[in-house]
Amino acid sequence: MSGKKVAKPVTWSTADGREMGEVEAARLAEDFESDESALDGAEVTFPRKAGRPSLTGAKGTSPQVTFRLSATVRERAERLAADRGTTVSALAREALEQFVKKAG
Repeated sequence: MSGKKVAKPVTWSTADGREMGEVEAARLAEDFESDESALDGAEVTFPRKAGRPSLTGAKGTSPQVTFRLSATVRERAERLAADRGTTVSALAREALEQFVKKAG
């Protein structure tokens, strides 16, 4: 096995819940490009990218913390995260988790 991920087919849903495959969605896109009035009255909902799994282990969103910091700290954090192959968010989460653990 090559280890490559195989993309799942994308489906779109109309406002009334009917699913559309790639062929029908492509046809609608072509209709729209050639005549914007072709979609008058049509409601199309585009698929949302699935987010990351919840950190709580349950379904739903994980609690979030937002804070401000200086540009200098942000730049240093970006460099540090890049050096470690991670994100600033993951770096901040790890730092806060360690701080809370040590504080008891």
